[in-house]
Amino acid sequence: VLTLFSASARGGEADPRAAALIEGARKEARMVFYTSVETEFARSLTSAFEPKYPFIKTDIFRSTHDKIFSRMNVERQTGTYTADVVSVGEFETYHMQKKGFIAPYKSPFAAAYPDGFKDPNGYWTDLYDNLIVSAYNTTRVKRDELPKRWEDLLHPRWKGRMVLDQNEDRWFANMLHLMGEKNGMEFMQSLAKQDVAIRGGRSLVTQLLSAGEFDLQIVAYWYRPYLMKKQGAPVDWFGLEPTVIALHPISIVEKTPHPSAARLFIDFALSDEGQKVFLQKGREPAKPGLRPEGYPVNLKAFPSRLQLAEKLDEYNRQFRPLF
Repeated sequence: VLTLFSASARGGEADPRAAALIEGARKEARMVFYTSVETEFARSLTSAFEPKYPFIKTDIFRSTHDKIFSRMNVERQTGTYTADVVSVGEFETYHMQKKGFIAPYKSPFAAAYPDGFKDPNGYWTDLYDNLIVSAYNTTRVKRDELPKRWEDLLHPRWKGRMVLDQNEDRWFANMLHLMGEKNGMEFMQSLAKQDVAIRGGRSLVTQLLSAGEFDLQIVAYWYRPYLMKKQGAPVDWFGLEPTVIALHPISIVEKTPHPSAARLFIDFALSDEGQKVFLQKGREPAKPGLRPEGYPVNLKAFPSRLQLAEKLDEYNRQFRPLF
């Protein structure tokens, strides 16, 4: 087994399974990747993949989670399958699996990923993460003033000083799960009374925070304030426990036109070589042991639960009237 995995890591020369995939991919000569990750990162991943398999031409369709889901739904209805591999948010992945848009594929590289970061039946494996933290403006908030617990956000000193993205229903759902539905809802109802400002676009919110429009951003992706701070912006981050890790699974598409190339690409994306593409860009690879500089390894964080997607409409109906 060790011999096979070692060979696979070197490119599969001595691995019969990998050799068969390579032979099939030579004939297919193409792979189409649907993804919601920024084009820069998607292209970095395919650009690292292509020299390894120069006989495979890669194409990327990059859009939002919802538009990718809609496009795949149309392709399924019309029978004009284009996508081979898809990587979107965890909730869209849940619905794609439920609708039969994706197929199981247990990549040998997925064995290194823990429970919660892969589907036990192989329908998806986490490609990269976004750790959810909070951020603050360092010129308007002192470090020793920062909340230590989620409940500290309910202190009168924070009233009218906080901001939240308008599309945080997934964070809302996960927090209710982690806190317990009753306690979580009581917390959210109290938080809503703090006159929390609502804006659109999490990255834009962090930029407005840096500009001094707000003092504290309740939900931020860790990498954004961390990188902005390194560039000299007056922002920093802090973590409140428990917190959530937003997942971005990768899956093979059901009825993929290029099944061998698709499997090779997923193997590559989940390998150290593929995961280091995200690492080099300062983002958060999903594979354990690969973390960017400054990553808070001791923060008590839990992977977002895909099953919560089943009740997302209900969570949305609760979230929007509050905030």
